[in-house]
Amino acid sequence: LQYNSVATMTTFKTVGTLLTCAIEIFYFKVTYSNRAKASLGLLALGSAVYAGTDVGFSPIGYFYASLQITSWVLQTFIEKVTIVDSEQTKAGITVIRNILSLPVVYALVVMSGEGKAMSKLMDRQEIWGQVLLSSLFGCGMGLATSALYKYFAPTTVVVANNAGKCITIYLGCVLFKDSLSTWQLIGLATSLTGGFFYGQEEKKRLSSSSNNKA
Repeated sequence: LQYNSVATMTTFKTVGTLLTCAIEIFYFKVTYSNRAKASLGLLALGSAVYAGTDVGFSPIGYFYASLQITSWVLQTFIEKVTIVDSEQTKAGITVIRNILSLPVVYALVVMSGEGKAMSKLMDRQEIWGQVLLSSLFGCGMGLATSALYKYFAPTTVVVANNAGKCITIYLGCVLFKDSLSTWQLIGLATSLTGGFFYGQEEKKRLSSSSNNKA
């Protein structure tokens, strides 16, 4: 976000969603209905409309955004395979994932020279509560993500993630008085509509799969 606008990152997230779906279709041979594909297209169209209002080109920003989305897509499939085959509970997986992330965080702190900033952070007791609250919500997200990967396809998880981002933007406007243009509102509404229709199609697919097993 230092180099890219929120709109640009929203667009990259949508590209990640479409890439995840493409990998499932061509590599894992997962079949999606035409309505599900149309819903993803609607989600992508909404993101494009939203981002078209204020996308700013930054070569460095696009490079980091590409790395982030590539890592995000790979993480999606790795976690899906790991969680489905794991005998660990959702809480256990979340704890292991957080512990494994600590060396990465430490390395990034050292590489970015933020060691002094960390010491100053410890002195600011007024924000400890905010950090604790953020950590609790982060653990909650980890538990929810583990549950989603256990029962749903990777594309479904990333579509839900995109819908959550759209809702977050709306809440940001309400809570922080941010203003959105008419086109941005239309884009967000279109993305949410696409996510809703995709969810309906996924519900039908899961229901049909359960009936076939029965």
